[in-house]
Amino acid sequence: MASVPSPTADSTAIGPLQLVEYPHPALLRRAKPVSRIDDALAAAVEQMFDIMYDARGVGLAANQVALPYRLFIVNCEGERGHGEEHVFINPVLSRPRGTAVQEEGCLSLPGVRMDVRRPERIVIDAWSLDGQPIHLDVDGLLARVIQHEFDHLEGRLFTDRLPEAAALEVRRALESFREVHAGKQSRGELPAHDALVAELDRLEAARCG
Repeated sequence: MASVPSPTADSTAIGPLQLVEYPHPALLRRAKPVSRIDDALAAAVEQMFDIMYDARGVGLAANQVALPYRLFIVNCEGERGHGEEHVFINPVLSRPRGTAVQEEGCLSLPGVRMDVRRPERIVIDAWSLDGQPIHLDVDGLLARVIQHEFDHLEGRLFTDRLPEAAALEVRRALESFREVHAGKQSRGELPAHDALVAELDRLEAARCG
């Protein structure tokens, strides 16, 4: 039986994390800025890297592991010990330049891949886990991954950016995800919608102003 933490538990606790799939409510909710960076959040980031590498991903947003925080991680190599690990807290994107089209997928929509048009170059300002400011002017794959993960924080999926014809192609896949999600809830493998939202509210209250 799936469960969420007891109301009597530590109100700031973050338990074991796992990847969530569409249409989990965390994926459809705009994340809130983090006002408190503590040891539990740092440990959660370590869990996020483990989850991302296990899934062979190159980026992961907090709401993909049911954390309602404006936070995402990136490593364009997708392998521990290779490439550069980035942690972006409360990111702001600016100065979009150029246009590029490239195929994208999403760990929360396994099996769905489509071409997505995005700016080729952007600037990101954010904070690191140790409270240091980050300012990067990026292009190529890093710029694309950052924009993909930033969309997650806005409650958007890459499928929301598809032109009408392509969106029609993925409609059936999204409906299948909804059916699987509802089935897991009906069998008690996932908490009910209201319980999932209540847990997001608890986590948000713990670290968001």
